[in-house]
Amino acid sequence: MILLDTNVIIDIGRGRSNVDNVMLEFKNEVCAISAITISELYVGLGYTLEKYGKDLFEEYMKKILNLIEGYTIFNITRPILERAGILKGKLKYNGITIEIQDLIIGATAESHSAKKIITRNPDHFKIFNIPLKSYII
Repeated sequence: MILLDTNVIIDIGRGRSNVDNVMLEFKNEVCAISAITISELYVGLGYTLEKYGKDLFEEYMKKILNLIEGYTIFNITRPILERAGILKGKLKYNGITIEIQDLIIGATAESHSAKKIITRNPDHFKIFNIPLKSYII
């Protein structure tokens, strides 16, 4: 199983060819996302609704629902949150800032023994013992 960072889903939705090329490498793998990715995508939808109105919001909503339809979505469990929280505290102590969402995604990948995390932000996931595949847009 390959876990996708939120930016991968966004880049797929925007038709960015670099991510499409990376995803071709994993066409025979099960790809999954963390439930936190749903929340992150909906942040963008909320912004779109407020800034551009209901019509564009509804268009983007359909697009997002179609995008995530083919992926396994892993729930956020207490052990995942505990692992992400401990890591956040350790990183904070060392003066390193990584958003909690990325720590939840990494902890989800660990929890489900992901073969790889695909991301555009590899520095956010180097603390996990999971191979990374990154790309540039």
